[in-house]
This record gives sequence, structure tokens and C-alpha cells, in this order.
Amino acid sequence: MIVHVVGKELILSLRKDLKWQIQKVAVILLTFKNILSDGILHENSEDNLELLITNLKSKKEWLHSQKIDDLLDYFISLGNHWKNSTGRNFGNNLNHVSEFLSRENLEKELKISLRGNFLALDNFVNLFGDEKFLYHAQPRGISVHWIAGNVDVLGIFSVVQALLTKNLCLIKAPHNYSLLKNLILSFNEVSTEKISGTDLLNCITLVYVDRNDLSNQAILSENADIRIAWGGEEAVSTILSLKKNFFTEDIIYGPKYSYAILDSEFLKDNLKNATQRLALDISIFDQYACNSPHTIFIENNDTDNPSLVKDFAKELSNSMETVNRLMLPKSKISEKKSMEILSLRTEYDFKGEVFAPKNTDWTVIYSEEEGLANPCSSRVVFVRPIKNAEEIAKFHNRKIQSIGIGISDHERRKKLVDLITLLGGDRCPSVGNMSKFHSPWDGIFGMDRMVRWISMTNE
Repeated sequence: MIVHVVGKELILSLRKDLKWQIQKVAVILLTFKNILSDGILHENSEDNLELLITNLKSKKEWLHSQKIDDLLDYFISLGNHWKNSTGRNFGNNLNHVSEFLSRENLEKELKISLRGNFLALDNFVNLFGDEKFLYHAQPRGISVHWIAGNVDVLGIFSVVQALLTKNLCLIKAPHNYSLLKNLILSFNEVSTEKISGTDLLNCITLVYVDRNDLSNQAILSENADIRIAWGGEEAVSTILSLKKNFFTEDIIYGPKYSYAILDSEFLKDNLKNATQRLALDISIFDQYACNSPHTIFIENNDTDNPSLVKDFAKELSNSMETVNRLMLPKSKISEKKSMEILSLRTEYDFKGEVFAPKNTDWTVIYSEEEGLANPCSSRVVFVRPIKNAEEIAKFHNRKIQSIGIGISDHERRKKLVDLITLLGGDRCPSVGNMSKFHSPWDGIFGMDRMVRWISMTNE
């Protein structure tokens, strides 16, 4: 009888172990997924990543043979297609990507990144009147893109830049990849006289690899000629720790902080316009992008208007409400984030003044504290007075990315930017343009880093 019980327990134990092993295998399978390859949507967890990479490499010659003017025509057409689809299929955040894909902007981006002559992507050319040598920009090969989940639309910028410089694209999608998948798949919907969207889509492979799937993460890294990482400190550090080829180029778009600075002269005739433009900068990516402002400093030397900073905060709250109601309705947020916002509001009811609706759609916090506020994101912005704009330099470090500038005097603006960017900060756009992508980004001309420069004696 006792033996029978032990045997029964053993059988139950074996059954549990077998069930656990089956679950373990299922988890392992779910750590990798071939979402899209060869221009076809698969979403298959059984494919082999190394075979997918071998297949992607076979498209290298075709992409290299395409003329840069033809690639430009294609992406301009794709930008128009996305612009017409914005709001219907892809969301309002894609507006900036569509603007980036205008002919004027793409040609400017190529020229400024590739020594003034982007025809070097096709042939050997002269540069800067040098008659002794000819120069040619060759693609590096396979660009592997680790896309951040918080703002997956931003990853499209590096994908477009890689394809324009004739690099194949292997994209590691975030956990929630539906928008990115739809964007990439829509390449199929556009063709030009010289380039079929289907052919260009063949030069892209989109996969999901769980961050704990170290085996496939290593395969991604070891096969990369360019590693492009978008994300926070932990994600980027993990990518950088992966083994790579000695000649692999790293392009890192890591964790950054952005803010804005405005003076009283600028606000005299621009108060409402400035708050409307800043409300867009704050709302466009819900502050989850590295170029979204979290703190707004107001320099107030106007003794006749001591309430200027608080008046600005109140006007900004009106603009935040308008943007949320009419232009960019805020997406649903987690209960945890809602509690974080409510906790901040309670704290600053005592330390300052809070302008906010009954819900958590947006929050403007006025206080007289010094320095940069800790970011909360989710449309929570801090407004703080500063006696002298130049004092901002003491808060600067290399983590600063974008500084929205609203300084009325042009010469003072240039001197201020020179002072503060010596310590950190890579972009100083006017307020309202903080969320727009342009080169350099994080201090990098991306397309310059995506090519190898070849020189040849001109004989």
C-alpha cells in the first residue's frame, strides 16, 4: 500500500515535470519570431535566425545596384503615402516622419552627411575640388536596428537612412510591434518607375527577439556591420555588452533628457504662440522620446511683471488642454503611471502650484525649485523660474539632448548655446520644433557612420 502511494506520487511528479518541460519549450519558442522576411508577413516562431540572415545577405547586390536618385524618388513617394495615411492607419506621430521624407529634406540630409556630394553612393566622385583623388561611399553591409518600445516610430528614421545608404536592414522589433510591422509592410503599397516596393521590402527582415534570448541576441550582434540602438540605459548597455565583429560600427541613440529655456522678451509678444508650440513638443510622443521637454525654464528680468512665470504655466495648461482635445488625444495609460502622476500632483500642491484636469491627461507643475526636474513623462511638465539663462550651464551634462530655445536676442542666443553645449546638449531647435528629427541627432550624422569611404588616385 505504501509502495503504491509512492508510485502514485512519482507518477504525479513526472507528469508535473513533463508539463513544466512543455511550458519551458513553449516559452523558449516565444522568445523569437520571424515577423517579416522576403517581403512576406510570417509571424513564425519556428524559423532559424541564421538562415534568415543568410537570405537577407543575398539581397546585397540588388540594393547596391540601385541609384540614389531612384531611392530618393521611392522614399519621397513613400512619405506622401504615409502622410495620406496618417491618422487613419499609423497615428499622428508619423507626421514628423512624413516631413522628414520630403525631397528637400532628404537631399539636405544626404549632402550634409556625405561631404556635400551624395552621388558618391553610386560612383567615384570629386570632393571639395580635390583633383588628385576620387571618393566613393560604400555601404557597410547589414544594419541591425534595436528599436525602443516607447517610441517605435523613431526607429523608422534609422531604417530609412540605412536603406538610402544601401545597407540591408535587420530590425529587432519591440514587444509591441504592430505599428512598426504595419509601417514596414506598407513599403509594398508604393512603387515608382525604377523601384518596386516589393523589391525594397525584400531588403528588410523584421524579427522579435526577447531580451533574455541571449543566443539569438548574440547572433544579431555578431552578424551586424552596423549596430543601431534606440532605448534606455539598461537596454543599450545590454546591446553594447554583446560580442561584435571588430569592424562593426556602433550608432547609439541612448537615454537623453530635454528641456526648454525662454526669456521674458521672447514671451512679451509670443506667450500664447510659445505655449501652443511647446504643448505640441510635450504631447507628440507623450514625452517618451528623448527630444521631449520635461522642464521649461523662464528667465524673468521684468520687474513690472513678477507673475510672468506663473502666468506662463497657466497659459501652457490651456494649450495642453487644447492639444489633447483637438489634435493629439492622449492614449490610455497604466494604473501605475496614473498613481505616479497623482502622487506628484499631491506633492506639488504643497511645494508649488498644479494646473491639471480631473483626469491624468496632462499636468503642468509650477514651482520655484532649481535645476532640472526628474522626468515623469506622460505629459507632465515642470515650469521653473531662473534669474539668468546662463545659470543653466551648471545643470548640464552629456545626458542632455535637446534644448528648446526661446531667446529674443539673436547674438545672445548664439552665445548661450555655445556656453551650455560645451558641457552637453546636441540640438537647440526653436520651441515647437523639438520633436522633429534632423541631423545631427545625438551629435551624430547617422548616414556618414553608415558608409565606408573609399579613395582612389585620379589618374
